[in-house]
This record gives sequence, C-alpha cells and structure tokens, in this order.
Amino acid sequence: MATASPAADGGRGRPWEGGLVSWPPAPPLTLPWTWMGPSWGQHPGEIIEFPILKLNGRTMEIESTFHMYVQPVVHPQLTPFCTELTGIIQAMVDGQPSLQQVLERVDEWMAKEGLLDPNIKSIFVTCGDWDLKVMLPGQCQYLGLPVADYFKQWINLKKAYSFAMGCWPKNGLLDMNKGLSLQHIGRPHSGIDDCKNIANIMKTLAYRGFIFKQTSKPF
Repeated sequence: MATASPAADGGRGRPWEGGLVSWPPAPPLTLPWTWMGPSWGQHPGEIIEFPILKLNGRTMEIESTFHMYVQPVVHPQLTPFCTELTGIIQAMVDGQPSLQQVLERVDEWMAKEGLLDPNIKSIFVTCGDWDLKVMLPGQCQYLGLPVADYFKQWINLKKAYSFAMGCWPKNGLLDMNKGLSLQHIGRPHSGIDDCKNIANIMKTLAYRGFIFKQTSKPF
C-alpha cells in the first residue's frame, strides 16, 4: 500500500493495491496489496502482501515505505497460479506475520509517521474499490478482526483518472500509464510495484493540476 497526500497546489493470493492521500502538510499514501481470492478457487480470499507508500503532499515523492508479506492461515499453501501471477513464492510467506500482526504493525507505522494525529486529514488511494470495500473488511470479518477507521475512506484512482482524462481505464494501471505516456514500473500484480505505479500516476495528475477528492461513500 502506498500513502500520499494531495495538496491544493499541487496460489490463492494476491497483493493489496491501494494508497492513502493526506492533505497538507501531511503526505498521501498509496495502498496496493496482493491477495489470494475466490476467483482462484479459494475461499475466503487472503491478503499475502501488504505494501504502503507515503508520499510528500507537495512534491508527491515517496517519503516512507511499509512492506510486509503475510502468512495465509486458512489456505497456507500458495497455488502455482498465484505464484505465476504475482511472483510470490511459498518461501516468501512461510513464517511471516499473520494479517492480525501485520495490521498491528501498520498501525504502529502510521503512528510513527504522524498519520494518526487528529489534526492530520488523510485518505488511502487504491486502484479500484475492491481492496477496501470488499477484500480487507471481508477477511477481517472472517477472522474476527476490527477494521481501523482509516481504512474506511479512500480515493479510487480509476475514478480520479477518469475525471481527469475523460475515459475509463478498463485495464487499470496499464491503461492509466499508457494514457499518461508513463512507463509501467516493475511487475503487474506485485503489490509494492503497483504502489509505485499508483504514486507515479498520482504525481503526474497532480502536476497537471488535478485535485484529488474522496470517491468512497461513508460507511
């Protein structure tokens, strides 16, 4: 996941993909993860990679990174399809913290970065609504875990891009990079690489004068 803040001026697994934007003087966040989902023959879906990038609210440059792999607990073995798609192999998740432990470390990281300060307004940025509307709350509900309030509002980068460019990015990050004449960074379906692409797209749109606004509806 990556985090960023917009300024007025300026297997069975898959990665989480998303981000957080905070208004000045706080930074924005990008938040993509990798997860293993029902579409791959597994239920429930489980997050196996949890990356976040914190961006400077004025320059949109990356200031801090949170990145952990997650041990799936319901279906601990990754499928060959999951590994082929994401590049995540079994050894990368074996012995890693559970989702509960990772979420606790996310909270610690957010606090260290000053993002839990009540005077700082911030919001996640995701490539689509699925990650924060369905995936994370669904897995937390299954495991009996609470969902932090900061995960309950976000900016869908696809919607922001469509507002700015006048067309819908059917193929997500690939279409957005192409539409903005940007080179795709890293490997598709890698959570940390997706975060970097989200951050780069946000930076490009912000430099063109686009103002990011929350797209999710209140829970």
